[in-house]
Amino acid sequence: MNPLCNYFGYLFLSYCLVENESSTPAPVLGTPRSKIFSIEYQWQYINFTWPSYSAYKKAINRRHYVPENVAMTGIKYHREYLYMALPQIRKGVPVTLGRISLETSPKINPLVEPYPGWESNVRSKDCTSLQSVQNMEIDKHGIMWVLDGFRANNNTRCPPKLVLLDLNNDGKEILSYIFPKDICATHGGHLKDIVVDDTHDGFAYITDNSVLDPGLIVYSRRQNRAWKLRDRTMFDEEDAAAFVVGNLTFKRLAPLDGIALSPSHSKTGNKMLFYSPLAGMNLYSIKTKVLKNEKLIESGDWRRAIKVVGKKQGQSDGLIIDNKGNLFYTLPPLYGIGRWNINSQFSTAEVIAKDESMVWTGSFAFDNKGNLRLLTNNINKFMDPAVQLELTGEIMFKIFKHYTGTKSYLN
Repeated sequence: MNPLCNYFGYLFLSYCLVENESSTPAPVLGTPRSKIFSIEYQWQYINFTWPSYSAYKKAINRRHYVPENVAMTGIKYHREYLYMALPQIRKGVPVTLGRISLETSPKINPLVEPYPGWESNVRSKDCTSLQSVQNMEIDKHGIMWVLDGFRANNNTRCPPKLVLLDLNNDGKEILSYIFPKDICATHGGHLKDIVVDDTHDGFAYITDNSVLDPGLIVYSRRQNRAWKLRDRTMFDEEDAAAFVVGNLTFKRLAPLDGIALSPSHSKTGNKMLFYSPLAGMNLYSIKTKVLKNEKLIESGDWRRAIKVVGKKQGQSDGLIIDNKGNLFYTLPPLYGIGRWNINSQFSTAEVIAKDESMVWTGSFAFDNKGNLRLLTNNINKFMDPAVQLELTGEIMFKIFKHYTGTKSYLN
């Protein structure tokens, strides 16, 4: 039994009972184990490695921690840890960036360790702390680029920011950049996904999924400044709205969402950025050399560089590209995953996995052993204010693993 079960007593009874039902992950119901994505971790709800029982009880009593309200939206791997983003979509989220150990964590309801620590997470009166992290990326130098940018509600009054943490130095903060209001709104902004381009001291490309001002943000680490691209391709597509996942119709406006960066071209060194609105079937691309040219962006001529790659089999949330040019894309309405190699015609794109237990395929992460991980998270339930969340026996979050033999685009 996990020692925390004894330490925290009956308040953790649900966690303890579930953990001890089996020492191995539960099978994916109704799915043969021959499926290429196998389940690795699963949670009924997210709980944390509290410093003490009294700290836990205080958070519960004051509703600073409401277990059913904590959602997981992004995952990334580094040195046998899986890091996760936990934005304040609803109230009662005491930790917004955490991690679990892939070597020691149980497979069912593993407790999440706040990262870099409790003092760095969700201090409402301290805007230097992490407030509402939607996603992150970890570059090849072990620097985590943290996207503290979920501002689609009023759960924090702190401005959206990009924070760089050095994972080689216990998560020491090495940079914090606050986005100007004309780039991302403090109230209503929704910085959704991020990829990192390690050329010229580092660029980040970030999607703003807000209904107020959707667009693609470019951040230059060398200049420590950002600029924003706005185009009709980043808005919803009317014929792709109101899709159903898990018996719940997703009715929200859903502009620019998923983003993926290609490896460098072997001869030219060029990179391509791919993106898609959530409520959209089309996949688009643009060369990164265009994105880095701020004067060209100001002129508006950059829009001529946008290419329509093709129509996917369904709407997509997360995208990711490996070091061989394979683009993997989620397909929430199909409970599936698609794959296409960017060096081939888009007509070769295919659905490689479909599984009704994958309720809202959301985010990806590569490790250094050739594995691709997938997060499914029921996020449509958290985003819909009409849905009353309750603690039940339902598994809300799952992490699947699929061996590809490849690594991240950053490698």
